[in-house]
Amino acid sequence: MKKMLRALSLSLSLSLLATACGDSHEKEEEGGTLQCHAVSWCSNMSVDDTEVTNAPALTGGTLPDGLYRLEQGLGARSTEAMLIKGSSFIHMEQVWDNTLGTWKVADGKLVMTRATSCDTSGESSLESNQDVFTFAVRGDELFTRYDDVDQSIRRWKRVSDLCEASNSFKCRGSRPCACISATNESLTGNQNCTL
Repeated sequence: MKKMLRALSLSLSLSLLATACGDSHEKEEEGGTLQCHAVSWCSNMSVDDTEVTNAPALTGGTLPDGLYRLEQGLGARSTEAMLIKGSSFIHMEQVWDNTLGTWKVADGKLVMTRATSCDTSGESSLESNQDVFTFAVRGDELFTRYDDVDQSIRRWKRVSDLCEASNSFKCRGSRPCACISATNESLTGNQNCTL
């Protein structure tokens, strides 16, 4: 009887361990998908708007989960960030303006499909819209370029704090700078922090 109980206990423990260690894509299919407002921000800090000259070859790679903030790109005019979690993403524009969707790698390219938009006026569904990027990952950096547009490479950095300044993401010029981030808070009615 004791042997049978130990075997049952071991079997149950292994089952729980296997469930806890399952891959993030499985967790999402079981209801763990991101909400459009899971993370958001308002910022008027500036990114480095010079050309990225040290990017690796854009041949694909493995994109780890995390917060990615735009750090550099020729002509980059506004701050942007992304949360990658499992096969979902949230793209964040500079003033409480998010897009939620799914991503995958197909033929070595990053394919991002937008489904929902949420901002200070509420949440709405989008017509399915895909962006395709050539990309590469080097350490905590993600390099992207639109696949069908002759556009410069953009460099993103995986960060733990969206508002922490860096050499390429900082307050520039004489205007006052602001940066506020929020998690799991509705964007409806939020004030523009950049005015």
